[in-house]
Parts: sequence; structure tokens; C-alpha cells
Amino acid sequence: MNFTMNIPGLEDVIITKMEQVEDRVALHLELEVQPHSCLRCQEKTRRVHYYRIQKIKHLKWFERLTYLFYKKRRYVCGACGKKFAEQNTFIARYQRFSKEWNQAVQVRSVKAKTFKEVAGQYGASASTIVRRFDLVALQEVTETTKLPRVIAIDEYKGDTREGKYQLIIANGETREPIDILPNRKKKTIKRYLQQHGAAVEIVIMDMSASFKAAVRQALGKPVIIADRFHFCRYIYWALDGVRRRVQENWNDYDRKKGKRMRYVFYKNSAKLTEEDR
Repeated sequence: MNFTMNIPGLEDVIITKMEQVEDRVALHLELEVQPHSCLRCQEKTRRVHYYRIQKIKHLKWFERLTYLFYKKRRYVCGACGKKFAEQNTFIARYQRFSKEWNQAVQVRSVKAKTFKEVAGQYGASASTIVRRFDLVALQEVTETTKLPRVIAIDEYKGDTREGKYQLIIANGETREPIDILPNRKKKTIKRYLQQHGAAVEIVIMDMSASFKAAVRQALGKPVIIADRFHFCRYIYWALDGVRRRVQENWNDYDRKKGKRMRYVFYKNSAKLTEEDR
């Protein structure tokens, strides 16, 4: 087969056949026979022991799922009899996905909204995408050794084996995330702060009694600051309680109109329109 196109990641291969079945493309390929060094005695050999066909998932080609059928050789050393696979540049050992596919998925898994979205785009399962994401995380994430002087902690809803809520710890001055704890339990927070929080002087958090107790037991008496979102929320709740109590005795028209315009009570007085006033 005369094939002149260079496919990214497959520049060194010989494509012997191309098939298209519905929305999928199959490329049959092999490498040239070349001298290989024996893994045991380092002797050169070109002697082929046997062939086998390996199915490999590759990047989409013209929006079609692409599979490589690699005619893989195993060489045998004439000196010591050691058998080993030939070297190639497009798939790693014990893999069923090409190197190009793995690189693309690792980048996309970080930027995409969900793992399921990436899985649908690249024709794989969500668990496969999660494993690729974990590999990136291991390379990029460093273990926390010492927390800064000012930290901020807050819970968020996730879904792990440890529970539905996790705890994020960030630098209170730069706002950069530092670490994520598997749950929001008091003993987990306390143990973490005891290990890494020797230099912490200020903690910014919500008004959770559990958080406050964990921080004080682990760090002594740091300055605890209630973040403005939760602080203002209590004010809004109190103000809305007053509005409801006052409007209980109003007629239906005024009461409903007051309810629809309750946002006016939360606005800056300097930004009120004449109608708002």
C-alpha cells in the first residue's frame, strides 16, 4: 500500500492497510526489521521469533474513532536465546492506548468540566480518564510541608470514599489553593494542622463551631476571622426575618410587593434608584 501521509506519532511506521467501518477507522501497521540489542547480553540480533497483532486505541482521525492494529515482533537473541519485543515510539509497555492518546487525554482531563465529557470525546470509560488525571496529579501536586502565616479553610461538596464534603485549605493572602483534606471532620482538621500549622497565626473560615474547636485545639489561640460571605449572610438572614415579621400584618398586595422587592434591602444605599427609595 502506498501511503504518503505522516500521522502525528506514527511517522516511523509502515501502514500496510486502512479500513473504515461505519464511524471507525482501522490502520494496520508494522515497523521495519532492524537490529536490536539483546536485553540480557547486549548482542545484536535481527532474528524474529514470532509476530502478534496488538490492538491500540489512537486519537480520532477526521472525527472518527481510530484503532491501530500493530503487527508486533518479538526478537530472539542468537547468543543467549533471550526473547524480547521490538522497540517502538508510539506505545508504552503494557498499554492499550497510544502515547499520543494518553498525552491528549491528560491535558484534556485537567481542562474539561467532567471526566464523563472527556470519556465520550475520546471513546473510553470515565474510570480510564480518572486514572490518567491521577497520573498528572502525582506529577504536579507536591506534598505540603509547612502552612503559611495566614490560611483560609472552607468546605465544599464532593463525592469520595471519605464522605460527601471535603475541606480546602488556601493561602489567605495570595488565595492560592494549598491542600484538600478528604473530609471535614474535626479530628482530620486537627491532625493536619498539628502536623503542618506551626507557623499559622491567622485562620479565615466560616462560623462553624467544629472548625473553630479544631483550630484552637491544634494551634492554640490563633486569630480567627469569619469570612465576609458567611458574616454578611447572617446579617441578611436577620434582616429578612425582620421584614417577614413586619409584613405579616400588611394586606396581600403590599406584602407580595414587598417580598418581590426584598433585594432593595441588600443594596448599597448610594446605589438606590428613586423607585427603590
